[in-house]
Amino acid sequence: MGVTISFLDGVGCIGGTKVLLEADSGGLLLDFGVSFSAERAFFDEFLRPRASAGIGDLLELGLLPPLRGLYRRDLDQPSRGWWSRVEGRDRQVQVAGVLLSHAHLDHSGYISFLEGDIPVYTGLASAMIAKAMQDTTPGTVEREVAYFTPREEKEGLLKAADYRKVPARLRPFVVFCPETSPANWQAAADFWLRPPASRDLEGEPLRVVTGSGPPAGGAVCETRVAGMRVRWWPVDHSIPGAGAFAVETPAGWVVYTGDLRLHGSRGPLTRAFAREAARLEPVLLLCEGTHPRTETPVGEDQVRQRACEALRHAEGLVIADFGPRHVERLLSFLEAARESGRRLAVTTRDVYLLEALHAAGEPGVPDPRTEGALAVYIEAKVNRPVWERIVMERYLDSCPDRVVSARDVAAAPGDYACAFSYWDLTELVDIAPRGGTYIYSSTEAFNEEMHMDLDRLRNWISHFGLAMLGDPGDRAGQGRDPGWHASGHIHGPGLVELVETIRPRCLVPVHTEDPEFFCERLGHLTRVVTPAPGSTLWL
Repeated sequence: MGVTISFLDGVGCIGGTKVLLEADSGGLLLDFGVSFSAERAFFDEFLRPRASAGIGDLLELGLLPPLRGLYRRDLDQPSRGWWSRVEGRDRQVQVAGVLLSHAHLDHSGYISFLEGDIPVYTGLASAMIAKAMQDTTPGTVEREVAYFTPREEKEGLLKAADYRKVPARLRPFVVFCPETSPANWQAAADFWLRPPASRDLEGEPLRVVTGSGPPAGGAVCETRVAGMRVRWWPVDHSIPGAGAFAVETPAGWVVYTGDLRLHGSRGPLTRAFAREAARLEPVLLLCEGTHPRTETPVGEDQVRQRACEALRHAEGLVIADFGPRHVERLLSFLEAARESGRRLAVTTRDVYLLEALHAAGEPGVPDPRTEGALAVYIEAKVNRPVWERIVMERYLDSCPDRVVSARDVAAAPGDYACAFSYWDLTELVDIAPRGGTYIYSSTEAFNEEMHMDLDRLRNWISHFGLAMLGDPGDRAGQGRDPGWHASGHIHGPGLVELVETIRPRCLVPVHTEDPEFFCERLGHLTRVVTPAPGSTLWL
């Protein structure tokens, strides 16, 4: 058989990375994410794949690759003949593990459908984020990354098993920890096993692979999967826990960058990874290229400085709008709030995530229970899930003065900066601000749907008389207010530096809409291969 690399998804587009590395000893998946662009071709917010159909809808529409032996048996219904629809395009595979670069859904989301005993290898923080995200998201078969609810067939349709009789099942996770041991490892282990709802949670505890050397010096963690050595390094990205992988195959080392950058606060981690990867003399480098034409990227330090300045001069309420799970940005606004004498009011979901990362010993993440500049914002709800009730009770018991509602914020808007997103806009109706500042510190719109969301956002901002900072501009980029968002992805000169350092024999661009950049700027350094979706590369 030799060694093959099959590009199941994630080439010629951004997101949806699914790469299958196969050798005689077995197969490894490099990420298994959601392709949001492909999903949008068939689904929207209200038209979703049917949970009662298991893998059927996604298999039929080509959103899941037709690989037998890969998916959960409780989601596969032989009686409905899903596999007959893809006959001739399907094949049997044996996958020994998923190498998950980080917890963004475009890299992790479709792990939900994988057979439950396939181990996931990832950074400790990525595991914590995956579980926190799932714990705080309404149950759906599409987002069961850390654990899953077994399904049962009834009258030809799938339904969740009775929660009183059947526990949810944890996936086996093997986590890399560059330091010898996290300061409070037991807290992370306890969080992993903690059920978020009435259904019990069963399965293996986290397994840990420790590293060698300090993280800033290029700490590497190593294990063996399917008879092959696998190395993991921490790298800089816009979400904690991001890592790059190298796999020693019979044909040589294959290196996968995941998503990374050089211009963030942890850029030295990425450079350390590149130096270590170069020593392997890799036969192949799979490299992301989300923003290759960017020459001078905005750094998080610049965003933090602008946030501090804006909050120092702001009057009345401040709304800070940034992407979910963007912990680095949350910490930037927390610092700005602290300096300006405000409190950063965050949702219970954000608090839950911060608790999980603090338990994992993530550098720079404070204990939200003792961080005086942080407030827990409680939304008005008729019903609350179990995890949220527990969070509320914990903070009402330990620090009731930092648990706030719309009424508290309305009474003293100048005391707060609220970490809200587009989905929290209705809270403004209860707060009823008259003036203030809305800081849009998120990614620019890159499709018509996002532009429509921005148009609605501007209507809300206008209605409440807020001044908008960070406006990404119209569809032509006019009116853009730059400098309020730092990308999590490497820029053009950084890509050149990365490849010049690693010097692979062959380079394959993934997670990019601009593979031509790699040919133009890097073709003189190495052989560049731009695969088609579904193609296979032999090493």
